[in-house]
Amino acid sequence: MNRQQFMQAMEVHLRPMDPQERAELLSDYDQHFELGLREGRLEEEIARELGQPEEIAKEALGDRYDVHTPGSDAFYAPTYRDMRSPRNSTRATRNFFTAIGLLFLNLILGIPLGLMMWSVWLVIASLSLLVLAPVAAVVDFVFLSQLDKAEIFVAIGAFGVGICFAIASKYVFKAFKIVTLQYIRWNKNTMKGDVSA
Repeated sequence: MNRQQFMQAMEVHLRPMDPQERAELLSDYDQHFELGLREGRLEEEIARELGQPEEIAKEALGDRYDVHTPGSDAFYAPTYRDMRSPRNSTRATRNFFTAIGLLFLNLILGIPLGLMMWSVWLVIASLSLLVLAPVAAVVDFVFLSQLDKAEIFVAIGAFGVGICFAIASKYVFKAFKIVTLQYIRWNKNTMKGDVSA
């Protein structure tokens, strides 16, 4: 096998490869011939040293080398474009059904649970407004001139309870925010096909 035969065989067997990637690989092997010829070696000798084009292509293609890859009739091997189309179609179908599944999951479970979760936080945050009880007591005293001991104790107690709810609402907000963001991220990863993330 001479240089021309070797390069033609390589080009045929590498048809499933991306055109740019294939051109770079062919250029590398062509340079091997150039260097060998400068050293005074024969084309057949260089080709024999490089190996069989089919084996080289098989190794270079890796997983892309399957039953459709050149075998007995290399000239009918699918091109890179031929091999990409079915994969894109399969991926589009998978994405479509994944999107439909996620839509129903979110409508039935995700959104109701999310609304319930944030409603709980809203109640806790609202109860933190009890910290304003002393202000209400002062307003009552200034404008209505009414202030008894029971009202003072109630205002102080409500103030303490309001502080507890304010602190709780801060931590609950952080926890719910993390859960919400993780759920949104899970939705994105599922759409991309990376369900393990």
